[in-house]
Amino acid sequence: MPNRPSDRQFQHVARRLSRFVAGSPFSQQTVSSSNMSYMQAQMTGQSLQPQMTGGSILSDYSSRVVTDLKTQFDEVQNLRRDLGIMRQLYTEFMKQTKESLATLRTQTQSVKQLATTSVGGARGYIDSGKKKLDTRSQNILTDVEKLLDTVENMKDDVTKRQITPKDQIVKNIKRDIDSAATELESLREHIKTIKPMWKKTWEEELQNIVEEQQFLTHQEEFLNDLLEDHKAALEVYGHIEKVISLRGSGSNGKGRPMPRSRGFKSIPAEEGGGDLSNVMLEIRGAAVNAERRMKAIEASQKIREKELAARSDELQVELTEFVGSKKLKMTGGAEEADRVRQKRSEATLKAMFSAQSPSPEMPPPPLLS
Repeated sequence: MPNRPSDRQFQHVARRLSRFVAGSPFSQQTVSSSNMSYMQAQMTGQSLQPQMTGGSILSDYSSRVVTDLKTQFDEVQNLRRDLGIMRQLYTEFMKQTKESLATLRTQTQSVKQLATTSVGGARGYIDSGKKKLDTRSQNILTDVEKLLDTVENMKDDVTKRQITPKDQIVKNIKRDIDSAATELESLREHIKTIKPMWKKTWEEELQNIVEEQQFLTHQEEFLNDLLEDHKAALEVYGHIEKVISLRGSGSNGKGRPMPRSRGFKSIPAEEGGGDLSNVMLEIRGAAVNAERRMKAIEASQKIREKELAARSDELQVELTEFVGSKKLKMTGGAEEADRVRQKRSEATLKAMFSAQSPSPEMPPPPLLS
């Protein structure tokens, strides 16, 4: 916050205000009334009381002005501080609102994607339709069975017992028959409606089943190929071991070569000696798998990054928790700090480039910006 003006500056402003007050008609009227009261007291012989002169009135007025200026300065500074805090609260509120809206947009987009690309949507519709259809079928079955029992009992009463049923009972049975007929017709229309959709879903599921079967067959063939490649690699490795063992048998224990008569003699090609040359050619032609090496390097880098991310700084965690709990006292935020810094910079520039230093006779800078 800006520095508080000194008492000298307050008094200087109060004196300037007092000069304006001194030239007003109200001050002149006050001085004249005090003089008249003094003369009347002197003529009547009463004891003289200290009278208020113009200078004393102005001095008293200046002291009141100084007190009022100090009070008003404090009130303005408190109001400015409160405005800075309100600005900071508004900025944080707007930031949180934007973040909440962005989160809602993201969730809405994810829900839309799930609604449009969900694989189990059609199957879920069929499952729910099956449950509803089964429930309605069981209900209508119960109603029809009750209706049949009622009609059979009425037939026995009419034919065997010669009992004429009441009109209200006949009307109730007729109403139940109409209700059952309506429900059966509704079920039939419902089945006609859902049958094409269910057939379409069954076709898609059958297509998915066929594709999955083809995929599994392809994976089996691919695995067989890999097994053949592994078998070939194992066979080449066995030849390499044989070559290494044959070369090792051509030297004695002291590192000197054995006599040529006891060394390994290659078999001519016409006698089946071309196998070794084929093995050497296969070894020379074996290429290094650079892609596999790159994948291994990338995997090791990812593991290293996870280890570095797992390391946490205790001070950083403590600061994050302290700031997140909003225990810091609000002082206006960054905007208030920038405003105060800019004001101080302007005051410093004015002091640096002023023509001369301020003297006691010169008026001080203004109190409030």
